[in-house]
Amino acid sequence: MTKNEKLKGIIQKTFSNLKKHINRVWYTPLIGLLSALDNFFVIIPNDGILISSSILSPKKWFWFALSVAIGSALGAWALAAAVELKGLPWILEHYPGLDQTKTWVITHDFFKQYGLAVVFVIAITPLLQQPAVILASLAEAPLLELTIVIFVGRFIKYLIMAYVGSHTPKLLNKMWGVKSELEEVGTEIK
Repeated sequence: MTKNEKLKGIIQKTFSNLKKHINRVWYTPLIGLLSALDNFFVIIPNDGILISSSILSPKKWFWFALSVAIGSALGAWALAAAVELKGLPWILEHYPGLDQTKTWVITHDFFKQYGLAVVFVIAITPLLQQPAVILASLAEAPLLELTIVIFVGRFIKYLIMAYVGSHTPKLLNKMWGVKSELEEVGTEIK
């Protein structure tokens, strides 16, 4: 069994146990916290957790989306602040090869031309937001503006995903990048 397969199994088992507590008061803030941590660990399937939660508890879809968007924005703020303090070498130490990824190259080129508009576009898509946050921080984008842009983009994205998850889950199989995230958390849509 490969390292990724082990990790996927751990995530599925953990989320399976977590699903049992979906109606607890602490559940919604917890998925927001996981979303914040994803900015540093890049292994937490936020989309899958959000959609699965919305399917299991459809009346809470809005609150799930809001919590995950807030967590994502606060995590991005923390990452950007860390990059400002430590610089690119620190990032490459923690994310080896990040500056060689397709997302990094695309983001770098577009960020030079369009600034925070690129961060917004990435925030509303399934693309990794970390390269955009790191580049914005290295370009000395104001932290507050960066955080607001990410929150707005992620809130739009997560509102749509949570709504679809709570109202028409079969559409999720057709959404780009979502099916694999649902599989990672052990949720199957039929």
